[in-house]
Amino acid sequence: MRTMTKTEDNDEEKEDNDEESLAEDDEDNDEEKEDNDEESLAEDDEDEDNDEESLAEDDEDNDEEKEDNDEESLAEDDEDEDNDEESLAEDDLAEDNEDNDEDKEDNDEESLAEDDEDEDNDEEKEDNDEESLAEDDEDEDNEEESLAEDDEDNDEEKEDNDEE
Repeated sequence: MRTMTKTEDNDEEKEDNDEESLAEDDEDNDEEKEDNDEESLAEDDEDEDNDEESLAEDDEDNDEEKEDNDEESLAEDDEDEDNDEESLAEDDLAEDNEDNDEDKEDNDEESLAEDDEDEDNDEEKEDNDEESLAEDDEDEDNEEESLAEDDEDNDEEKEDNDEE
């Protein structure tokens, strides 16, 4: 067996050291890669958790917004219903006013007809009063004529009696 020279010895030691260093570097790289992988997985888990939390918050926000919109829509429906009822009430009032106007017009026409009838009755009464006065005048004239005739008859009779 041959003895190694110092240079060969050094080269072999350097080679051993290089192999050991490379093995250590590989091991360190593997550990660092594993640490990085674990850190990356942890970050992925955290991102996933954040995504889930964000989605849950979005769902909650959407639910609240939908609820607000539903409440607003119901309030608008109530307002529309109130407006419809108010409009119907106004229509009823307008119809009542129209009916009242028609009733007033009918009453006015009836009142005018009654006034015409009263006027006719007054004229008829006036005519009857005039006729009655004329009859009274005629009766009075007849009575005066009758009295005059009676006076004349009495005068004649008295004259006849006086002559006898």
